[in-house]
Amino acid sequence: MSSYLITCRSCGSANRVPGEKQGIAGHCGNCRATLPPLYFEPQQVNDENFDAFLAGYSGPIIAEFWAPW
Repeated sequence: MSSYLITCRSCGSANRVPGEKQGIAGHCGNCRATLPPLYFEPQQVNDENFDAFLAGYSGPIIAEFWAPW
């Protein structure tokens, strides 16, 4: 089972997040602040969910846009 470290933006504590919790926002074990959801695989978004995904994620986002032409 893999795990990842997410640094809390409020207190700077490192928080270990299990890999199966991808996409679920957690809470810091030290200060209980909300942690951003962890995504370690690319997420496919479309016209219907693009704005909601951006609004619901406070971390950095790298976007790749593609068109068939």
